[in-house]
Amino acid sequence: MNWNLDNLLINFQKIREQIIELKFFGEEPLHTQSENVTIEEGKEISKKLTSALLKYRKITGVGRGIASPQIGLRKNVFITYVGDKIQTYINPVIIKRSEETNFYRELCMSSSLIWADIERPEEITMKWTDENGEKHEKIFNDFMARLLQHEEDHLRGCVCLDKAISKTI
Repeated sequence: MNWNLDNLLINFQKIREQIIELKFFGEEPLHTQSENVTIEEGKEISKKLTSALLKYRKITGVGRGIASPQIGLRKNVFITYVGDKIQTYINPVIIKRSEETNFYRELCMSSSLIWADIERPEEITMKWTDENGEKHEKIFNDFMARLLQHEEDHLRGCVCLDKAISKTI
């Protein structure tokens, strides 16, 4: 992505025009707790999320995940795009967080042009169901731990800007 202001504004306009379902900071249901879903509902939501994320990536060249509240649905589903692969997480729950933390400047599809430094645990353990109905429990660290926490926060009604370290926006 070209990070100069003119290009950022042009891309933001394209996003608003081409991904009309995308919600932005301050809009509902980004600040509302999501609800659990069935596997079938999760699959359908995953398709919508995939479409929105791929459109966003085509416009900007970035984007690693999207959660259902970001397209106006209060449902416990998000997807990630890592290693050219979409992974669906249905009814995910972080069950353990490390005491060790790190800081990183995060950008969110729903905060448009605004970055902020966010402190997060370095390691998490998460449970979820995939689109085939298989249950998983796995430990994640580094980049994946941060990405999954970011997306899971959306399901709890939290946008990364809500967690911004003072004076880093």
